[in-house]
Amino acid sequence: MKLVPWLVLAAACSVFAGACSSSDTLSPTGAVGGPVLGAADAHCRGSVVTVDPAYCHEDAPEEDGEGGASSAGDAPDGAGGSDCNQTHDAEYGDTLPNSEGDDDDCKYHVTWTSTPIRLNQNVTFTVTTQDLATAQPLESLAGEQKLPLTRVEVYQPCQPNRLGPTQNFNAEFKETAPGVFEGGPLRFDQPGRWVVRFHFYEECNDGEESPHGHVAFFVDVP
Repeated sequence: MKLVPWLVLAAACSVFAGACSSSDTLSPTGAVGGPVLGAADAHCRGSVVTVDPAYCHEDAPEEDGEGGASSAGDAPDGAGGSDCNQTHDAEYGDTLPNSEGDDDDCKYHVTWTSTPIRLNQNVTFTVTTQDLATAQPLESLAGEQKLPLTRVEVYQPCQPNRLGPTQNFNAEFKETAPGVFEGGPLRFDQPGRWVVRFHFYEECNDGEESPHGHVAFFVDVP
């Protein structure tokens, strides 16, 4: 009598326990990156800004031309001397070390975690937010359907025009608890230093008391 091939395989699996698996894929392996360690962020100590949603669509005040935000075409500031891995985008505040800190304008406190950060592997981020003035989690503005976390931007400080794979522009986030947002997938396709910037309430003007805000962190990818 001839045995059907799949019956032979089934018999072999029953004899040699553990020799067959229902999964034909292996979990990712390799070195894991993460936040760049450094001194705890304290740039907002004593200078918290109270956000007023009424200013969301008001005209933002004009900068005085000195010390204000630069145009998007300006090169990053050399905050770390000649080391491009320490540079900051001149349009924003300093990029922060660690995985916790306050946004550029001292409106929000942000903490982030992620799935293991490996080269050329999808990464999911979890972002926890809090209003610095009220200690309340960020929530959608009245009458708006958008999440407070509008988008996540990633780039390499030594190659600021290189933004990684196209999928990074399409990352989607959802609220999993008050003020907690989870989403992705993001992918880091080159080893080295990256910047991850979280943007909040981008539907609002970027004024002093407007809800609009952003904060960036350095991330190393092995």
